[in-house]
Amino acid sequence: MKQVLQSRSGLVVVREVPEPRCPPGSIVVRNAFSAISSGTERSRFAESQKSLIARARDRPDLVRDVVRQARGEGIRKTRSAVQRKLAEEVAVGYSSAGHVVRVGSAVRGFMPGDRVACAGAGFANHAAVICVPSNLCARVPSTVPLESASLTTIAAIALHGIRLAGVQVGDRIAVIGCGLVGQAACRLLRSAGAEVFAIDVDENRVADALAGGADHGFSTVDRPAERVLEASAVGVDGVLITAASASSDPLLLAAEIARDRGTLVLVGDVPVDLPRAPLYEKELSFRISRSYGPGRYDVEYEERGLDYPIGYVRWTQQRNMQCVLDLQERALLDLGSLVADVVPIEKAAEAYARLGGDESERPQGALLLSYSQGDYEGSPPAGVAARKPEPRASSLEGGTRIGLVGPGGFATSVLVPALAEAGARLVLVGGGSGPSAEAAQRNLGFERVAESELAVIDDPEVEAVVIATRHGAHAELTTRALAAGKHVFCEKPLALDQEELARVLDAARESQRVLLVGFNRRFSPLLRELRSFLGEAPLVVNYRVSAGRVSSSGWVHDLEEGGGRIIGESCHFLDSLVYLAGARIRAVAATAAGDPSLPLQARDNVVVSVTLGDDSVGTIAYVAAGSASVPKERLEAFVGSRTGILDDYRTLDLYDEGHQRKQGSRHQDKGHSDEIRAFLEGVRSGVLPVALEEIENVSLAALAVVESLRTGATVGVGRIERES
Repeated sequence: MKQVLQSRSGLVVVREVPEPRCPPGSIVVRNAFSAISSGTERSRFAESQKSLIARARDRPDLVRDVVRQARGEGIRKTRSAVQRKLAEEVAVGYSSAGHVVRVGSAVRGFMPGDRVACAGAGFANHAAVICVPSNLCARVPSTVPLESASLTTIAAIALHGIRLAGVQVGDRIAVIGCGLVGQAACRLLRSAGAEVFAIDVDENRVADALAGGADHGFSTVDRPAERVLEASAVGVDGVLITAASASSDPLLLAAEIARDRGTLVLVGDVPVDLPRAPLYEKELSFRISRSYGPGRYDVEYEERGLDYPIGYVRWTQQRNMQCVLDLQERALLDLGSLVADVVPIEKAAEAYARLGGDESERPQGALLLSYSQGDYEGSPPAGVAARKPEPRASSLEGGTRIGLVGPGGFATSVLVPALAEAGARLVLVGGGSGPSAEAAQRNLGFERVAESELAVIDDPEVEAVVIATRHGAHAELTTRALAAGKHVFCEKPLALDQEELARVLDAARESQRVLLVGFNRRFSPLLRELRSFLGEAPLVVNYRVSAGRVSSSGWVHDLEEGGGRIIGESCHFLDSLVYLAGARIRAVAATAAGDPSLPLQARDNVVVSVTLGDDSVGTIAYVAAGSASVPKERLEAFVGSRTGILDDYRTLDLYDEGHQRKQGSRHQDKGHSDEIRAFLEGVRSGVLPVALEEIENVSLAALAVVESLRTGATVGVGRIERES
């Protein structure tokens, strides 16, 4: 199917990508039209056109990150990472309408054939076929054209701002900024019985607002404050700021024209730089509107389908969308007149160029992309191998044939280059979003793109499957791949609970295939040198990890999708202790600090005490707090007269009876390349690179850390109990 993608360098292209799958809480929609937002998307397009110097000036935080990466990983590797980031293509668009073609098993209220309006960046994209959570969809009445319905999300943004302003019948409301959202706001306010004052720098937009129902219209170059105050006598009851501006002038104007104790609602993109005096003198209320209603950015609502009870939240984002559609059905709202032009998806690049052109040449209304019925092919039956868009011959015909599931950033920047360098043949890629799989084929040399994750696993050409999805899918996909007779490299963690872990390990033993989990540090040359230096006696180890902050809304904190950072990341460091000591973990005890609003399992400031089978002991301080300037990892190990200090996998200091030896390199090496080589060698030889018993022990230890946090007790780490 066709999809519009935009690179960070500004290039807009139309690609052929796989159709999305249908999770239980979502619906698959064949788009008829999608709306290009003249505000949000034009701003993003303009931002991407800036030079690297201009971007660096705007985002000094990103510059610091690049400098830090260059110091740790070297200039060449950092340059490649920056170039990959600039070339990375992302889906765009967030407002569309079309027909339902498939419904997830947990969805209620929709069925194939329904006409729906869809919302959400990352969901309602400019694509022939999209997958959208059901709470981000609304039924389109039969009398409402799909062209108008494709503007529903944009109008819902205006509607949410109006609700925040508390507009009542007869109120005088000013709208500053008569772009697409502002035009929709004027029409909605008119429907609500308000007296509408439209203000914009562009006289043509003011004229459009008057034609759409605004009662008054003023240009910002024609003393708008005086004219509004003259027309309203005491000022307006509320102001919606729907403008996009680099200055705070729209806010200052809003404060000037509002009446005493009036309300200002910021809907657009304007710097919040209001002096105290105007707010204080009139005791104005100021609110910032977030998107299109309650539920936005709430994973439970948007992706898991948990609706807010109407008795507590009358107007959610879905109900706002439905309201916009119902108003159109009742002829109280006209959005069709906001459509400036409709162009086929094949001409998307030209449409975006029109948005980014001179002000005089930009379309006054919305640009819609249209999709032909032939763009939808339907999904293949389960288990069908991948489609083959002109397979390219590999120069590594004799290498292990690899299928990648989950072509995300880590997989494409670390694992795939290591696989190619080690001589693997990149046969098939699938999973993730359609654009990421297609980009992996185009940029990294995969021969084919799979229609689904399972198509990668079931493909007869694939010998070994690399699983690099989000953590919640690891266990199921690994079990399926092993059962299909594939060798598996699975990024950590292997499983999020003991039941999943047992199924995976049973499948590994029954299949007699190679299973390796991405505990890469045990393959680092410096950690191997440290183990050789320390010998076999019981060790005392202190491992400090400055992990850095991750947003509380990040997927890794989600207990179903990511499992929390303890399970997802601390397993690395537990495995390092097992490798150093040459003994398995016997017990753990853990204490956590940090944000008490997060579940214990999602805490990321944790200290773990570890006891190993050879009486070695260790502590792991996994810390998200603190300065980002501190090197991430420092390991100190003590035994007899010997001490080893490993600093961020760049330098190793070895001390023994007054003698000191230093090793290291300019670049960090955490063992990823050696790990991949070990996996491929294991596939060729049939010898496991790491014993399944060690994988089981480390995985159980990570789960035991969580149990220790929950109980406050030391938790023993044994073996998985299986029914006889």
